[in-house]
Amino acid sequence: MCRLFGFRSAVPSRAHRSLIEAENALATQATQHPHGWGIGYFVGRDAYILKSADAAHTSERFRLASSRLKSHTFVVHVRRATVGVTDDLNSHPFRYGRWVFAHNGTIFDFDRIRDWMLEQIPEDRRMLILGTTDSEHLFHYMLSALERAGVDTHGHETVHDTRAAAAALRDAVDRLYAKTQAVEADDHPVVNFILTNGDAFFAQRAGKKLYLATQKTACADFETCPAEKVCMLPARPHDKKVNHMLVSSEQIGDEDRWELIAQGGLVYLSEGYDIGFLPPCDHFGLSRIAE
Repeated sequence: MCRLFGFRSAVPSRAHRSLIEAENALATQATQHPHGWGIGYFVGRDAYILKSADAAHTSERFRLASSRLKSHTFVVHVRRATVGVTDDLNSHPFRYGRWVFAHNGTIFDFDRIRDWMLEQIPEDRRMLILGTTDSEHLFHYMLSALERAGVDTHGHETVHDTRAAAAALRDAVDRLYAKTQAVEADDHPVVNFILTNGDAFFAQRAGKKLYLATQKTACADFETCPAEKVCMLPARPHDKKVNHMLVSSEQIGDEDRWELIAQGGLVYLSEGYDIGFLPPCDHFGLSRIAE
């Protein structure tokens, strides 16, 4: 499996500490995930990608980019290959227009699922899948779900209803789990991912750990709260306002208060920094992963 890191902040920032300097920085994690790296970032309203098939912990390009790049939004990935060869095309993140995506996980028995996934993707978009990973197919599958929900994935339009877009992604994950269960795949998909257009930001936990941080200091009873609880995302009809959010496969450093996102949950952040949470989809609840 791989490792994910992403953040969105009201103030443009560098990710150097989280990627290089902090205890358990992403470069440190890359010693066990040496099959490529990638950094997605935004300048204005445009998305850019730097990536390589090299190992991040030995890459001077990774260190140089980590120290110099500054953005409101980052998506960073280090890869341990499962599906697809080790090369630049198969390194994450993947980009389409303003949308950037990185995946930590595996769609098991992908050869039996691939044709079905392609059927969910508009024909003119299938030709844009250049690599051989399950992850790049998953990216276009998720974008297609957003398009069917009325979200513009081609231009610079704002995602006006982030919760509705998150619900469309949740439904797409549900259909994927239902399909793999129908074909009796060897195991349930692991689909932890980050997806963003630089403004709206989505993070799915489904199979592996995924942590969230939205604050530098915590409430007085933080340490005694139940482990799998996102205290910034209470079960209420209105989202909560924050000014930054970090998401990571592992806790990084000690400056942020990391909370474990509930298994199967999907976190979303709007352009206006309203943060919300959707519970697991129905078919995820039927999987062994959810136990």
